[in-house]
Amino acid sequence: MRLPSLDRSLRLPLLLALIMVGGVLTWRLEKNRDVGLRLYEEECSICHHGGSGQAAETPPIFDRLNVIAATPEGRIYLTDVLLNGLSGKIMAAGKPFDWSMPNFRRLSDAELAAILNWVAAQTSSEPQPHFTAQDFAARRTPVRSSELVHAERATLDTAHPLP
Repeated sequence: MRLPSLDRSLRLPLLLALIMVGGVLTWRLEKNRDVGLRLYEEECSICHHGGSGQAAETPPIFDRLNVIAATPEGRIYLTDVLLNGLSGKIMAAGKPFDWSMPNFRRLSDAELAAILNWVAAQTSSEPQPHFTAQDFAARRTPVRSSELVHAERATLDTAHPLP
């Protein structure tokens, strides 16, 4: 049995319509994708990769963030790192790292909270911390240097050893 053929004059308009529908569907899927995941992929994964970091340069972040966020000082430190960056040698997960993390001040407070909440959700430990836009708004000013954030880390590590 032969299938009916499509009039040649309709082929191009039909193809264009299908491409447009596909584009709209792709856009909607991307728009509805988890904001934290999307932002992590766009902003963080280039250095932190799949959360496992990069030897001697960027530390792993999965399975560590929840431990750091277990204290009020740790939560403040994490917000300060995203807002102000971090420069200098650190020990993380028992290994030395020496790299400079840029600040992400250009992102909104809600976007920064979404990133930390997504990273926190990637761990099996409970309870998972929840960050809000207000956490970041409260620390946005004054601007701190990445070196000051490094000193903040050292103080925190002395009081509550960091993983």
